[in-house]
Amino acid sequence: MSECRFERDVIAGRWTDSLRAHVTQCADCEATMLVAPQMKELASIDVREHPLPDPQVVWLKAQLLRNTMAMERASRPLKVFQVISYAAVAAAWTAVLAWKWTAIQAMLHSLTPATLLQNAGQAASLSVTFFLAIFLLSSVTIGLALHTMLAED
Repeated sequence: MSECRFERDVIAGRWTDSLRAHVTQCADCEATMLVAPQMKELASIDVREHPLPDPQVVWLKAQLLRNTMAMERASRPLKVFQVISYAAVAAAWTAVLAWKWTAIQAMLHSLTPATLLQNAGQAASLSVTFFLAIFLLSSVTIGLALHTMLAED
């Protein structure tokens, strides 16, 4: 396909009487005359709505994302251990309360001034082991709660 020698003048818009006469006779130049203004307008439009970000910013974000993913991967076993710890503490609280439930109920019902004085000598239904278990479970529960609060920051 050969190019008409007047096509560059048609594209540039250098209109003379002889060029106008040629366009009426040459189909290629006529098509070029119809398309050239739209092509120039299209070329002048900025296709991007937003300019591209600075490459250094993109690189820094990629490094941060990579480090964040590595941190999440490393902390996954700790999160699993934390969930298992919560379940174990909840099971231990359930076991201790079920173990001495009747004694706990009796103690709670006896928390009136008259029965406290009357039953002061008979308080042997809750053993030292029970109170040691309550102390240990309370300590572990508080430790887990503090770890959770401090690990979030």
